[in-house]
Amino acid sequence: MLVAIVSLLCLAPARAAPADMCSAVTQKQDCGFVGIDQSGCEQKGCCWQPASSNEPWCFFKAQSSSSCFAFPSTPASEPPFSSDQIESMKTLFLKNIGVQGTGAVVAAPDPNTPGGSYYYHWERDGALTMTALQLNAQATTAQLLAYAEWVAARQAMADPHSIDVRTEPKYEIPSGAVYDGAWCRPQNDGPGLRAIALLLFAERLMASGNATEIAYVKSKLWRDSADGVIQQSLKYLTDGGWLTDTCDLWEEVRSADFFWNRATMKRALEKGADFDAKFAGGKLAATYRQLASQIGAALSSGSHFANGYIFESTNRPIDGAVIVALNMGFDDPSPTYTPAADQVASTVLAYNYAFCNEYPINTADSAAAVPGVLYGRYPGDHYAGGNPWVLTSAALAQLLYRVAHAAAEGAALSAAALADWAKALNTPMDAASAAKKLLAAGDAVLARVQTHVKADGGRLDEQIDKNTGKQVSAKSLTWSYAEVLNALHWRAQAKTAVAKSVVEATLAA
Repeated sequence: MLVAIVSLLCLAPARAAPADMCSAVTQKQDCGFVGIDQSGCEQKGCCWQPASSNEPWCFFKAQSSSSCFAFPSTPASEPPFSSDQIESMKTLFLKNIGVQGTGAVVAAPDPNTPGGSYYYHWERDGALTMTALQLNAQATTAQLLAYAEWVAARQAMADPHSIDVRTEPKYEIPSGAVYDGAWCRPQNDGPGLRAIALLLFAERLMASGNATEIAYVKSKLWRDSADGVIQQSLKYLTDGGWLTDTCDLWEEVRSADFFWNRATMKRALEKGADFDAKFAGGKLAATYRQLASQIGAALSSGSHFANGYIFESTNRPIDGAVIVALNMGFDDPSPTYTPAADQVASTVLAYNYAFCNEYPINTADSAAAVPGVLYGRYPGDHYAGGNPWVLTSAALAQLLYRVAHAAAEGAALSAAALADWAKALNTPMDAASAAKKLLAAGDAVLARVQTHVKADGGRLDEQIDKNTGKQVSAKSLTWSYAEVLNALHWRAQAKTAVAKSVVEATLAA
């Protein structure tokens, strides 16, 4: 019974933490957000102590983890979503791809959201969707060809805003015209994300053995003249685009150094180098690898890790974009952070604290013995009320499944990582039990999401209301489907690996 295995989660205190519970803190976990003041911090029941160092001023009190989050110690007997629910999700997901006879991916078929119409092709959402479609073995060659042609046509356009058209955020459907209204520009993650999606497609075509398909790659996507559609995207990065000032993932703040952008750029460059070396003689591989190494050094040098967690940027430290970026980065041929990395465990620990206490629905779910935790975009978010998001919560589940898979496959979790996972999941953890418990944690997160979407016939929206638990904001958000389906893909991988490791351990005993 869930009541027996899940303790209360996220019991957010209603008043300031006592002074002795603040002075006892030796490793501060950030409880605030950029701009929070002492009153706001203490209303969250957290400690406020201005510091001259880079430590958080607003942080969680001592020993708050025991009442803040807990997960079941064994995986659920049934998947978090039924087969009927998954099929409904897939059907609705596919409806948003190649809309109106184009290669466009609509962000959501909803013209009336709190942020305005979502009936546009966002470069980011479109690329992530086509990557997810291929990961989940749903993509047809026709769909991918249409998307490739859509990207090629957009990259060849003149830009009306005096920026590089490759960094435009979104386009009209069905015309493909650059969106002409005011928006946060440029967005320099688009080129790398498009390259990743199209490299997966190019690999598929090259491996097919079909002469026509191979010719398409060589004439359109990856040319000897180095001006193929994919090469044009990567050229934006090698020409210095990776250093440009840009908007963040959520299109709200600006920086030249977002973790999300850098991590996805590095993956694109590494993947491009591998493709070039394998299929095109390696003329560009060294250039791509050199820049990927430079970006990787910037990511791993400490510039994005402080106070015990990986942060998105100095003006947006705790951000769900980091969780999504880690999943993308795990597939990097040369990842900055592997699933077993100490920093991954400590980041989830810090983020569990932050998001668990941010939303009343987390407390209500825990009191009702609903396992898991819901993540949002970032603490202090006010967009559409500032709620948990389906996609960031599903990204957390995916991350947990990936770590479970890695552990089951033999990746060694250090003593420090095991200690942080034990705190993050509020359960004893050792090397022998880690994979199974991390798999259970992924199930718990998806179970909490499922609780709030199950009444909507498989439809996944943008957000979950932080008070009522009902889905809100953009209806049928394509990215939400992509992240949930990605998580379920990695659940299957983790479950198989864990079952195999159990058998092997039994035979060895």
